[in-house]
Amino acid sequence: MFKCKPERNPKQAITLVVSLAVLSCGGFLTASISPYRLLVQLIAVAFLVMAIMLVVRYTLTEIEYAVSPAAFVITKTVGSKTNVLCTVDLTTAIALVDKETYLHSKDFSDVSIKFNYCQNIKANNTFVFVFMYKDKKSMIEFEPNEVFVKLMREAIENAKKSNGEPDDYSEPKSNLID
Repeated sequence: MFKCKPERNPKQAITLVVSLAVLSCGGFLTASISPYRLLVQLIAVAFLVMAIMLVVRYTLTEIEYAVSPAAFVITKTVGSKTNVLCTVDLTTAIALVDKETYLHSKDFSDVSIKFNYCQNIKANNTFVFVFMYKDKKSMIEFEPNEVFVKLMREAIENAKKSNGEPDDYSEPKSNLID
C-alpha cells in the first residue's frame, strides 16, 4: 500500500485563522453598538460557527491518500481520531486526470456525484479521480504528489487487467463510504 499526505500551506492556514478571528470579533463589537443588537448577535454567532468549521476543516484536519492493488482509500485525522472517508474499488475507475483536463473535457460533463478531499482551500495541482458508483459517474478531487499519481495509475491499470480478481496483496473490495 502506498500512502501520500498532501502538504499544508502554512501561510494560508495562518491567514485563515487570523482573518476569521478578526471578523468574528468585529461582528460582536458591531453587535454591541448596533440598534438591532439581537439580530447582529445572531448573525455574528452564525459566522463564528462557520468560522470554527472552516478552521477545523482546513487547519486541524490531516488528509491521507492510500492506494493498494485493489482500492483507493482516503482517511481523515483530527487530533487522535482517524476516520476512513472513502474506499473506492480501482476496477470502477474511469480516469485519473489533472483538474484542468477534467474541467475542459466533455467526457466528464455528466459526473453527478462530486467530492473534494483537498487539504488546502483552492489547492494548486489537484487531480480528479473519476469512477462509477451505483451506476453514476462520480469524482474525487484530491491533491497527491506526482509519485503517488504514477503509482495510482499503475494500480488502476493492473486492477483493470486482472478484472477485479484479488491477488495476495489486495484488501477486501468495497464501494464508496461516506
